[in-house]
Amino acid sequence: MTALQYREHVRRRDGEPPIPQVRTDVARRFLDHLASPAAGCVELRVMRAAWDRRGDLHRADRISPTYQGSTLAGWYDDLDRLAKHAGRLVAVSGYVTINPVRRDLLARSDNRLDRVRHTTRDGDVTALRWMYLDIDPKRPADVSSTDEEQEAAVRRRDSILAGEPEMAAAALWGRSGNGAWILVRLPDYPNDDAHRGLVARTVRALARAYDDDAVVVDTSTVNPSRLIGLPGTIKAKGSPRPDRPWRRVTFDGAGPHAAA
Repeated sequence: MTALQYREHVRRRDGEPPIPQVRTDVARRFLDHLASPAAGCVELRVMRAAWDRRGDLHRADRISPTYQGSTLAGWYDDLDRLAKHAGRLVAVSGYVTINPVRRDLLARSDNRLDRVRHTTRDGDVTALRWMYLDIDPKRPADVSSTDEEQEAAVRRRDSILAGEPEMAAAALWGRSGNGAWILVRLPDYPNDDAHRGLVARTVRALARAYDDDAVVVDTSTVNPSRLIGLPGTIKAKGSPRPDRPWRRVTFDGAGPHAAA
């Protein structure tokens, strides 16, 4: 088996829908919004992951059914390098911290992915820069959404943006692979109890206003070290099927006041 044949073997199994390619240009464009102005670094994290012989990363069970894989992480102040490394994620999800992280953690894994014992904690966040709305269709746990379920979440995202114009003006938004997401720019609040509480109350209020029996706003996304699926990469949840495929995380828009 050639290296290319091996890569295709671990990328896709018989009967599975095609796995989209990572878009590093989308990842880089999103990172420009996420991490500007620089106030620390960004963690890139990949769970249950394994390298293949080409140096690409996959979900470990696609390399071997009995292999659990490793948590890999790197802390980056070089966003070009982060996007380049995200391009090695062939069939596994990649996530980044939404808020700036203290630069000390560069010494843990400096602008590279490696196996780690510790990841970013809430106390490592230097400021509360973004409020995260994760808009998800209701469905069984650990499965990807259908096209209809994802579109319902996108419609709810658009309803939130239309119904909250001041918030939308300071927001980034996209698709999460299974639902939709919104990041709302905050004025780099201190990472303290008062401002964490403010973010949590706001997310809960939006959930009460916009949840229904089909789509919900996840209220667990309020901790400072929260991760978001990196736009341009693949959301690899469950097994990909024609009716519930793996999809790319997208970055669809930015309000005029989303930058500092």
